Amino acid sequence: MKRIKKLLMRGILPMSVMAAGCGMAAVYDDVLKTPLERNSCMVGEHQFMLLQPNVADLVIVTTDSLPGPEEPGVLLRVAAAFTGDDLRSVCGDHVVAGELRRGYDDVTCTGHLLAVGTRVSIRPNSDLDASVATAVKENGYLFQQCLIVEDGVGRVERIPQAIRDREAHIIYRAACIMNDGSFAVIQGIDKMYCHEFIDGLVKLGVQQALYLDMGTWAYGWYREHNGAPIVELAPHFDNTRYQSNWLVVRSCY
Repeated sequence: MKRIKKLLMRGILPMSVMAAGCGMAAVYDDVLKTPLERNSCMVGEHQFMLLQPNVADLVIVTTDSLPGPEEPGVLLRVAAAFTGDDLRSVCGDHVVAGELRRGYDDVTCTGHLLAVGTRVSIRPNSDLDASVATAVKENGYLFQQCLIVEDGVGRVERIPQAIRDREAHIIYRAACIMNDGSFAVIQGIDKMYCHEFIDGLVKLGVQQALYLDMGTWAYGWYREHNGAPIVELAPHFDNTRYQSNWLVVRSCY
C-alpha cells in the first residue's frame, strides 16, 4: 500500500482504486493484499492500469510452452519480445530456465529484463553479457526489448520507427521497475500516442520500462489470485496464435 499512498500524495491516483470485477474500492491501511494487485489511475487525460504482484516466486519468459489459465499459480500472461517475420523466431537472444537461446538481431533491442527467482531487474543492453551469464548460471530468465524509460527518463525514440510513423492512437503495455524497486506491468486502458504513454510511465514513478509486444499481438490476461477467473487485457486477435514468447508471473500460493 505504500506505493499507492505515495501516488495519492502526489495527486496521480484518485482517492479510490479499481479492483478487477469489484467496482471502486477505497484505500485503507488494513486492505487485504491479493497476490496480484490491479490499480487504475488517471495521468493527464489518459487512464493507466497497474498490475503489481505482491507474492510472486517467479517471473518467467518462456518460448517453448504456452501457459494456460488451467495452470495452477499463473497470475499473469502477456506477450514479451517481438516475434519475427517467420512467425516463429524471437527478437534477441534470450534465456529460458538457464538455457541460452538465439534470437534474431534487431536494433530496437536496447534493454532487457532479467529474472532470477523473485529478483527482477530491467537493464540497458550495455549490461547484456553480464545479465546473460547470470541468467545461465542461476537458472534464470531473460528477454530483450525496447528500453523506453531509463533511469526515470522517457526515451520515446526507442519505440520502433514503424510504430511511431503510424501516428495512431493504440494501446501500450510495458514491464516496469518502479522507483521503490517493485515490479509492475503497466498498460494504457485507453488509446494514446507513444509519447503520452511514456510520459505517463514517468509520472507514475517508473524508473525502468521495457516495451512489450502489442498491436495485434497484444492479447494477455491476469487474475488476482490462484483459482480466480481470468481477466483479458486485450482482444484475441488473429495474430495471437503466433505469439512466440511470454512474460509470466506465478504466485507462491
